[in-house]
Amino acid sequence: MKKTLFICLLITLFMLGGIIYYNLYLKSNISNQAPQTTEANIPQPDSEDLAQTPIDNIPVNRINDVNQPKPSDIGLQIIYKPVLLTDYRKQLAREYAQMHYGEPFDTIIPQAIVIHWTASNSMQAVYNYFYGEEASTDREYGKLNLTSHYLVDRDGTIYQLTPETNLNRHAIGLNWCSIGIENVGGVNGNQDLTDAQLESNEKIVRHLTSNYPSIKYLLGHYQQDRTKKAGLWKENISEYYADKPDPGPVFMQSLINKVNDLKLVTFPIIEPS
Repeated sequence: MKKTLFICLLITLFMLGGIIYYNLYLKSNISNQAPQTTEANIPQPDSEDLAQTPIDNIPVNRINDVNQPKPSDIGLQIIYKPVLLTDYRKQLAREYAQMHYGEPFDTIIPQAIVIHWTASNSMQAVYNYFYGEEASTDREYGKLNLTSHYLVDRDGTIYQLTPETNLNRHAIGLNWCSIGIENVGGVNGNQDLTDAQLESNEKIVRHLTSNYPSIKYLLGHYQQDRTKKAGLWKENISEYYADKPDPGPVFMQSLINKVNDLKLVTFPIIEPS
């Protein structure tokens, strides 16, 4: 009997020792080694990886910018679908700024939001066009490729293509101080942007103005000439100019009405020439 009790006591002590060992050492060691599956430490593809990735397969979850402001609490849902963001693109942006503004820089302090349409009904085609670092046209005015900061599809889906403070080439004379929102549509000049796009544009404008108190102006691309009197227009090359119809007065009037409470400076809604 004594021998049996002794064996039972040894077994009990052995089991207790195992439990204590697991809790004090193994469990702690495992938790220190295992990565937490949070968005903050999802591995990011670097630029060289992106350069070798087919455009249709580029990750769309994040933009590599730790300072990127978070969407404000207005129901804004953004798909992060970056164009090719590399040191070379930054170099081209600085070269563009030197040519057109007299000093090299690749980031901006946003003062205006410029609304566009793509004159195309294909979001993917527009994205493919924006994706590369170098422009395929108007290279005599800089090699930096065209892109906006945001691209809104026909169903209102919002894609963010670059950090909001990137110097992007989307509006002559205004790239130094403006964030661009492209809307898929406007083929042949038709004012056919959708209600879903209007709602998404409102949300983006509210998000941007809540994150950047420096933003005071809202305009359609076709209203670009109005910014000259406002002191926003900067352009060293006088012949570098193009008339624009986008996004049309119908869409702009509707958007201005929706964000009227923000008290942004807007311009007369007139038919583009």
